[in-house]
Amino acid sequence: YALAGAADDQAAVRGQLESCVSSAYGGALARVDEAIRDGALLRGEVLARWQDVVGTGEFLRRLESRIGRLRDRVAAAVTGRSTPVEELGSALESGIATVVQAAVEEATESTYGCWARHQAGAPLLTDALARPAPGLGEAVERLVRDWQAFVLELVRTEGASKRTGARLASYGVNGAGLVVMLAVFSQTAGLTGAEVAVAGGTSVASQKVLEAVFGEQAVRGLARQAREDLLARVGGLLAQDSSRYADVLGPASSMVSGGELRAAADRVATALR
Repeated sequence: YALAGAADDQAAVRGQLESCVSSAYGGALARVDEAIRDGALLRGEVLARWQDVVGTGEFLRRLESRIGRLRDRVAAAVTGRSTPVEELGSALESGIATVVQAAVEEATESTYGCWARHQAGAPLLTDALARPAPGLGEAVERLVRDWQAFVLELVRTEGASKRTGARLASYGVNGAGLVVMLAVFSQTAGLTGAEVAVAGGTSVASQKVLEAVFGEQAVRGLARQAREDLLARVGGLLAQDSSRYADVLGPASSMVSGGELRAAADRVATALR
């Protein structure tokens, strides 16, 4: 059974190396999810651009009585002064891309380090495995653009009825779509100080805009679908990058297990009796 024991050892090593990969890339997806939920993407440039579109200060303090002005400002920004909305979209795109690219890079670095510390993993490493697959930047940009297109299609579909469509027309699909994207990231956990007040106002403002267009019940569904789709796309990108390590290990189906070898040895022994 010496050969079977060696096969068991090989399977154990493979499992350890696969665990390095799954832990690193699974952790990367979890970090992206956390960044989506904790409001991290609403810091800095995105907050500044949102303020350009709808304003802050007194607007946020008296939002309940001024939803009409919010509608007017968003409509004006979308139809008459498109630059602030375009800048908000660019800031969101850049923020999402930065988080996603960092997650892939960290997963690659973590996996490489884990294999490098493993006696059996170190000889398998190549320079190419020390960094993400070529074209990561372009892949991330494409992912974000495709996700934004998905959100805009959600908005169009939700606004297909005549009643909702009329309200949507006053904002524009792009403007309402950006507000849906903001709603995906508008949780305030993890923000501190003045950021909480501003991001909290962003969350309320986003909610009010969406409710004004689609109605309260549809708001949660839109943000949920947008969040789930983004995470699915990020998961796919991470899986694609992690597959490079699986390719190095080769297909598990090609391995003969220790149990199979023992069973074969037992059959031979029985036949020889």
